[in-house]
Amino acid sequence: MRRMEFGIFQGASVGPQPWDVAEPARIRNDVELGVVADRVGFDYFWAPEHHSLEEYSHSSCSHLACLAVGLKTERIRLATGIFNLCPAINHPVRVAEQIAMIDILTHGRIELGTGRGSGSTEVNTFGLKNEETKDMWEEAIRAIPKMWTQELFSWQGKYFSVPERVILPRVVQKPHPPLWVTATNPGTIEDAGRKGIGVAMFNFANPERMRASVEIYKQNIAKAEPISEVVNDKIMTIATLLCMEDGDEARAEFLRHGGTVAAHFPIYFDTVPDFAKRQAQIPRPIPQSKLREMIRQAARDDIDSPYKVTRADPEHLYKNGICVGNPEEVAATMQRYIDVGFDQLVLIPVIGFHQPQAQSIRSLELVGERVLPLLRARLRKK
Repeated sequence: MRRMEFGIFQGASVGPQPWDVAEPARIRNDVELGVVADRVGFDYFWAPEHHSLEEYSHSSCSHLACLAVGLKTERIRLATGIFNLCPAINHPVRVAEQIAMIDILTHGRIELGTGRGSGSTEVNTFGLKNEETKDMWEEAIRAIPKMWTQELFSWQGKYFSVPERVILPRVVQKPHPPLWVTATNPGTIEDAGRKGIGVAMFNFANPERMRASVEIYKQNIAKAEPISEVVNDKIMTIATLLCMEDGDEARAEFLRHGGTVAAHFPIYFDTVPDFAKRQAQIPRPIPQSKLREMIRQAARDDIDSPYKVTRADPEHLYKNGICVGNPEEVAATMQRYIDVGFDQLVLIPVIGFHQPQAQSIRSLELVGERVLPLLRARLRKK
């Protein structure tokens, strides 16, 4: 029997000011969706860490979002998506300590998803440059598992040092929680496989276009030289979700609410090659006021973006892996990710800034009632 896991991803997209009501409501609603996901049978809750990405995501503490959901649930696993490992942003000792604390409080359900930030807006906030963050991540990802498994830990590295210490508290998952890393290009995916780390692909595309990435990962993790005591042989990706009894109504709602962050993505995610070229001549750090101007200009220019919504016909949604429609249509689209070979599909249950919370909840309930059982029954036959 083949195993396939399903999760949700909360993003804390708040939208334009004022935020005095919208921001706390969105963050609390995202936690509520994690609790609903647990109740209706999803396997994972993922939460992001972003800094200064106003409107797009106000979730600055992925581990705290995971803890909030974990304390209200008993089954669903929790993954930081991502915990930034650059020492100037999150010191590796603090990462190890905080994950261990959550591991205890959630009875061993936390997993450490890692990365180095979405782009210059985030890392410049802490005085860093994009070019130096890869080496910082590399050093930290090798050290943190040792903090969990060694009775006494010490480290003398390029980016941080620790004298001989016992790192407390201790994790309850033995030998330690699984590790993940975000990856979009083949080189990073190959490297993750060689390290024995799970891969989280935060990109939006026709699932078939990602088959080669899945194969690269599986080939390399099969011959991994693990950097930790746990080989996390999983590759996951994300997709947008809106499931309603009436497929036409779901598609109309997708057109109504989708695309609100289309202009934000190419500005904030300036490490993506195409977006990097467009912004290459702009001095860093970019002031927040300038970023606002750039986003407004991107919206006026209608530049290409993974979040851009121009069509919502069933054929287009199915082809591009967008899980919007009635339960049967959503199941058919989700099946495409299974067929490509992913180990986990994580769904974004909130579309845009103003989708009603009740609509997001009912969408998850429908998937839990009518989609997940169908897909799992198919998997049991394989």
